[in-house]
Amino acid sequence: MINEELRDAILKLNIENSAMEHITKIGEGAWHNVYKIERKHGGDLVLRIRKKNSYGQLQEYHEIDLITEYESSKVYYHQANRSSFNICPLFFDYFYEESLVFTIESYMGNGKKLQYLSHSEGFAIGEKLGEFFKDMHEKIPEIKGFGNIIWNGKQLEGNIQQETNLIWQNDNDNYLNVLNELTTTDLKVDRKRVVDKVINIIDKRRKFPQKISLVNQDVTPENIIFNLEDTSLIDPYPRLDFDLKYAGYFVFCYKFLIPAYSNAPRYQKHTYAHNSKIMSRIADGFMKGYTKNKEKLYHRLMEEYVLWVLLETHEHYETLNKSELPPKTLQQMGDKDMIKNRLSLCLRELEKSMLFLN
Repeated sequence: MINEELRDAILKLNIENSAMEHITKIGEGAWHNVYKIERKHGGDLVLRIRKKNSYGQLQEYHEIDLITEYESSKVYYHQANRSSFNICPLFFDYFYEESLVFTIESYMGNGKKLQYLSHSEGFAIGEKLGEFFKDMHEKIPEIKGFGNIIWNGKQLEGNIQQETNLIWQNDNDNYLNVLNELTTTDLKVDRKRVVDKVINIIDKRRKFPQKISLVNQDVTPENIIFNLEDTSLIDPYPRLDFDLKYAGYFVFCYKFLIPAYSNAPRYQKHTYAHNSKIMSRIADGFMKGYTKNKEKLYHRLMEEYVLWVLLETHEHYETLNKSELPPKTLQQMGDKDMIKNRLSLCLRELEKSMLFLN
């Protein structure tokens, strides 16, 4: 059924070779309702209409934020397709006014659901993704700076404009600050072992500065089309950050983070915990594809994994100690009981991950 908002978007698009009866809703995320537009010629399209309410709250209209978000996606798609042709939509555009905001992009096809992937398929797809991200990370970003990407009125840039070595040392210092905060808590963890390992990681890490790359902060299975022949990435959340750090983030997400969040309201419908084994195989393949079996690089990637576990432990501890949780946090992380239980998982994973480095 065509609602008024969808009808308005179609009129704004004025797409040739599309008929109203060939528009179907194919998904719904936290921020957008998603529709597929079938066309006789020119390829099918995906229309994402931004919701007025998200996480139980009315979303205020900020033009600068919308330009930032959608221009960032456009740049990410362009650079990704330079690394691996057609791994992301080749066509992408957007429209915004206070009453209606949407994006339109190439339809990338149907992929397999996680539960239908064999372990060998999962590994092979992970390996392809590892090779892609390695190539993507090695390219010089089209956006200058570091950190969150912002629109300065003329172009995109990182919100931090500093000398790269200073940014690198601050990044390392941040882990030590987080470590210091955690060791002063009453959390039950092997403090000496954790402290010694993390300090050792940071001491070595300082000697091997990483490249600033255009990275993706949202690599959840919702945004990957799992297809052995044509694996694709959609709906990225770009950032300027360090390359190996975010390779470690992919492994962290698929080995631990996403399954651990399965019980949070935002992720319950995806039953990621039930697919943890295949997700782990995807991560194994990713590590092979990214490191090309180079032992030292593999070891450094696993050290980044440990640091991500450290950050997640710290975030859960801080969130648990807030007097009240906002609706967005309740949706994304769950209530305090869920957060407390997940904190225990983080602590166990922190100790367990130390074994990776022996």
